[in-house]
Amino acid sequence: MSKKNADEGTKSKKIKTKDTIKKGKMSEYILSQFPDGAMTDFIFYEDFDNDTQKEAVIGITRFSPFPPDSALLIVNKDSGGEFGHVWFPLQDETVSSTQGCVFDNAAVADIDGDGVPELVVSRVLSNEHDIDILVFDLADRTPCPVWKSERTFFHGSMEVYDTDGDGISEIVAECGTREGSDVISMDEGCYRVREGHVYKWDGAGFRSGPYEVGMPYVSYNTAVEFLRAIWGRDYKRAYEMVVMPSFLGLAGLDDSRPQAFKSHIERSILPLLARNLDSGKLIPAEPYDTCCRFSGMKDDFTIELIKTDLGVKVSGFAISRRKN
Repeated sequence: MSKKNADEGTKSKKIKTKDTIKKGKMSEYILSQFPDGAMTDFIFYEDFDNDTQKEAVIGITRFSPFPPDSALLIVNKDSGGEFGHVWFPLQDETVSSTQGCVFDNAAVADIDGDGVPELVVSRVLSNEHDIDILVFDLADRTPCPVWKSERTFFHGSMEVYDTDGDGISEIVAECGTREGSDVISMDEGCYRVREGHVYKWDGAGFRSGPYEVGMPYVSYNTAVEFLRAIWGRDYKRAYEMVVMPSFLGLAGLDDSRPQAFKSHIERSILPLLARNLDSGKLIPAEPYDTCCRFSGMKDDFTIELIKTDLGVKVSGFAISRRKN
């Protein structure tokens, strides 16, 4: 991977200290370098430069004084048993002076097929849990930022794993969307429809593409889309999303045609959905693979789901009156 920064915004001043080099335990040496109020976010101990010697990479966040600041601490030991270290702060011009910067997640993997691992970190950039993603090459025992995501991810998460089985790991990011805001509350504590993105090395850079979110959010996405479809009277789309005859229960054994489905929605579901949406939007509960629950002012709605060869489908819809 090229050592040239993919984005000038990733540049941060490298801080090398010249403290007395100590021998002994690496843990004691690392602790001696910690600033006051610092906490450890992650620890990796790998051979990052293919010289048979492992380096320790520690993610550190200092929460006091406010706002917090995060940095990488890279520690190595030479052939004589002496320790050396390099600091690399993660603050740059994308981080405001009031919000600070903290780690969200970190992973080590070979993501470009060069036979040595890279460090991938995501950092939280706002109170709404917007994250971005950075990749560091550590071949010279000094962090070199080689890639930074062009976008941030709302309520995002980051993982690194081999999605296509070719032996080279990819970066997978998920984030929340505003999809379903016509029926689902978007309060800070509410669950959101999530979308996935995969970033794969193509020999010159990272190529982005869509990626299906993991369970249970694929079920949650389906449940929200189904609610939107029936609320918007898109019966064709809603009918395509259900498993027949199970959705209609025993009555479906007699008639599973689209007209029977439409009549059931208009008679048994829409009136109750309307009396709740007239009072406010539905509040989603924690999603599960097989069911997703949404609460209105007067009723609770539970959408039952099943995984099929064609994806996740709606297998049932239960409504219960809320107890006041």
